Amino acid sequence: MRLANINGRAAIVSPDGRSVDVEAATDGDVSSDPMEALAALDRLSSIEVPADAPTVAVEALGAPVPRPQKILGAGINYFLHAKEAGFDLPDQPLFFSKLPSALCGPNDPIVIPDGRGQVDWEAELVVVIGRTASRVDEADAWSYVAGLTAGQDISDREEQFRSLRQFTMGKSFDTFAPLGPVLVTPDEFANRDDIGIRCWIDGELVQDGRTSDCIFSIAQLIAWVSQISTLEPGDLIFTGTPSGVGYIRTPPRFLAAGETLETEIEGIGRLGNRCVSGPAYVSRTYAHVETVTA
Repeated sequence: MRLANINGRAAIVSPDGRSVDVEAATDGDVSSDPMEALAALDRLSSIEVPADAPTVAVEALGAPVPRPQKILGAGINYFLHAKEAGFDLPDQPLFFSKLPSALCGPNDPIVIPDGRGQVDWEAELVVVIGRTASRVDEADAWSYVAGLTAGQDISDREEQFRSLRQFTMGKSFDTFAPLGPVLVTPDEFANRDDIGIRCWIDGELVQDGRTSDCIFSIAQLIAWVSQISTLEPGDLIFTGTPSGVGYIRTPPRFLAAGETLETEIEGIGRLGNRCVSGPAYVSRTYAHVETVTA
């Protein structure tokens, strides 16, 4: 099953490419609020869209999961990416957060603040959690997955590697998490642990990998995270990026306003995000305050 956020409403995308509003397809039984539709995937999966159902005209395609409680990202989770970066292989998953306000749609612009010259790309397969998951066994982990989608973990390396390493803020500028174009349920994939990922800048291929190169599988990531933090329906897990990111290249390469970043996940579809200039990021430094006690 394929679910899209079209004009702010959930729509079922049929195998022949038609998009039908969820409320219309269910005679009002399921809300077309994308988050409520996500929670009703079990009911939606049994629905066969009638051939004569009215289709939705696409005016705006939004993130298929627009309001997640949490966005977690797996760092250093591809063997070839670890090799290109010169990192030792982790013995357990490494995670950071992206703030939900960074989300944008599959065709929305990526806003690069004026003066920021180290904004990087990271094509990623994204897991969408479908039900509450706490202390999940690895063998059961896939049963907690609502679907998979495509994402970009855009990263301001200057901020990310500042001082004590500001991973969360360096990856959470507004528009730094394009997502989409659709959510695809796991049953649609022949091998859900071997999915192709590719990324282009202005038509030049910069990343070309497969999730079979992951150090930790999706099931292992879910099981590990759920030992620490309860995962809720709609939570997103960015599963890591393959080799080919910009800051490791010689010389380093970064995104610039005017370029178009395209990301394609096999079986899901393609994001096409134009990079544009935005208001300058004003770096603020503060003098240390000395506390004097009597």
